Amino acid sequence: MKKIFPIILCSILLFGCSKKTSTSKITPTPVPRTFELQENEQPEISLVPREDGHELTMKISKIIPNVANIEYELTYNASESGMEIEKGLGDSIKVEGTSIERKLLLGTESCTSGCKYKYDEGITGGNLNITLITKDNQSALIEKTFTLTQDKKSKKWTITLQP
Repeated sequence: MKKIFPIILCSILLFGCSKKTSTSKITPTPVPRTFELQENEQPEISLVPREDGHELTMKISKIIPNVANIEYELTYNASESGMEIEKGLGDSIKVEGTSIERKLLLGTESCTSGCKYKYDEGITGGNLNITLITKDNQSALIEKTFTLTQDKKSKKWTITLQP
């Protein structure tokens, strides 16, 4: 028995130290290739403010036929309790046709028991980034800046969109 115990102990130690083989393989995530839009391929982009300035309508038209998805990100600075805070929103849209339209709320919406809104205040402008993704997984980025202003007399909101 005394001779068998060291053999069993050595077998256990050697078995525990054997080379481990993994059956799982890591598949890399493909990175979209970028491409440059020609001038005639550029879509028309507009932001139109609602009368009270708390919501924007984003319109993208003349989208080239090869585009399958559009991702957008709107960022802006708002003031809250005397502090300036960066806020934003974004989404991905499946393209069906040559134009899309989205309502972009500058604030938050809670509809658990009737809809309640908290609008962001002190917004004067921001950035709009649009990524066009083609059917063969190529992407093109369009970056715009916008300025949101209110006419003192008419109280009407306007947006200036710049490349």
